Amino acid sequence: MLSDTVSSRRSSRPMSDMKIRTMAKGLLQTGLSELKRKNRIPILLSSIVLFVGGIVWAFLPPILSPSSPPVSTALHQAAPATLPFLSGACLITLMTFFSIYSLAENLQNPPGAFEKINRKPSRHIFFSLIAATLLLTILPAPWINGTGSMINDPEENATLLSIPALTACILATLLLGKRVATILSVIIGVSLTVLLRSPSWTGFFIMVSGIFSTNAASLFKGRIGFIKSGLLTGVFLAIFSLSVHLFWNSGNRFDFIQSIISGLSAGLISTLAAIFFLPLMEKVFGALSDMALTELLDVNHPLLREFYLKAPGSYQHSMSLAYLSEAAAISIAENPKLARISAYFHDVGKMERPQYFIENQAAYNRHELLTPRMSALILIDHVRRGMDIGHRYRLPQIVIDAIPEHHGTRLMQFFYRKAFDQESEPHKMGPDSDFRYPGPKPHSKITAIIMLADAVEAAGRVLQRSSPTPSRIQGMIEDVFSDIIRDGQLDESPLTLEEIAVIKSTFTQILVSIYHHRIPYPKSLSPRSGERLPARKEGVLDAR
Repeated sequence: MLSDTVSSRRSSRPMSDMKIRTMAKGLLQTGLSELKRKNRIPILLSSIVLFVGGIVWAFLPPILSPSSPPVSTALHQAAPATLPFLSGACLITLMTFFSIYSLAENLQNPPGAFEKINRKPSRHIFFSLIAATLLLTILPAPWINGTGSMINDPEENATLLSIPALTACILATLLLGKRVATILSVIIGVSLTVLLRSPSWTGFFIMVSGIFSTNAASLFKGRIGFIKSGLLTGVFLAIFSLSVHLFWNSGNRFDFIQSIISGLSAGLISTLAAIFFLPLMEKVFGALSDMALTELLDVNHPLLREFYLKAPGSYQHSMSLAYLSEAAAISIAENPKLARISAYFHDVGKMERPQYFIENQAAYNRHELLTPRMSALILIDHVRRGMDIGHRYRLPQIVIDAIPEHHGTRLMQFFYRKAFDQESEPHKMGPDSDFRYPGPKPHSKITAIIMLADAVEAAGRVLQRSSPTPSRIQGMIEDVFSDIIRDGQLDESPLTLEEIAVIKSTFTQILVSIYHHRIPYPKSLSPRSGERLPARKEGVLDAR
């Protein structure tokens, strides 16, 4: 059927195939030679010029007015039929190369940040998007076309039916990254080609449009960025649809305008639909997006306000830890927003009993009235309470995981040593499990960073009481890292030795800049009203 349609359209052209080839050859040679003659403009611009020329010829009457500039006879005869065809073909070729290049580049890229963050629900998200897209595209196809096939008007119906696919690709980009979204666009394009019993053009249009929407969605951030990516996708669809009209040499001026409007509308509608469904996807699958992380960064979050009021010392510790963690995440190409958010909420369990943690103690240390084992139980209990609070405030699971994992199974050295010293028979003291946190150990790079930063920040506060020189700061960080590594706390973390060295260097630079040596400022010599400056000592003249 498709071949009959194509042959009938080609047979309706007023020129024979031989004349078309001759005129096309002359047109290309003229355009390319002119472009090369002027500063050797890249060949890519020739396609753009031909495309613009095709649009002009499509909107102008077939017969040029007498005042029109003279052109070659061959070009004048071929323009009404050949120039739109060539311009559409050139642009479709460029888009094909773009899709192939983007496909290869995105597949070669390593897993993105959100592909790793949403690793657990990634399969459910991926297959749910495919199923929903196929369902929402197949059901309205007979209603739009009347036959369930797009052969009658491929460019218009493909634009309308591409909206669910574009929405799915944008959602996949935001939740799973460009690499997974590119694979999704290819699978959806091939599947719709088979299920809709349509020509391969349908799958090609949806696949290329989906790949472009994937790249556009990754260019911009925030809600305003959503609108920008939607406009960019709409412009792409409008140009793509218009190039198809030119390629088939079909339609009139109204059809061209309609294709532009439908392309812009499809891009904006798909983007708005993605904005609407994104919170629902996050809620159903427990996933995170960049917008969700941005909202959690707000220090006016209800939980953070409560944390500040009940445990101000622990709150300030969390803010300092967030600065260290964010810098470390940036240094090893991890998500800095997730690192900062995890640091914000890692100690929220302390606000249930803030007086038992030294950063909140003002008058006396309550642990002096308790046995070491009771003190250890209270410290361990803040982990469980923190997880309960996180669930109550509906924090993402990946943020809640940082609450127990940033302690791992580390030993509370102070209380263990205190119990050891108080034991009359130390050999009967038993294992140290009563003085260890329950774990688990860090399973991600972010929680490992939080563990290292937490230990370094606490040791830095102790070092601040003396004279924290750069060498002492570096030695302190070396000791902290060595203790954690020897204790096996990073055995289940994906951190490499190279990344640990980078984090160590980052912490050193930050703490040296924070605890740098300060010059003692003298008292002000500015006189008050009506007073004179004191005379300088050792016979020096009065400094007036």
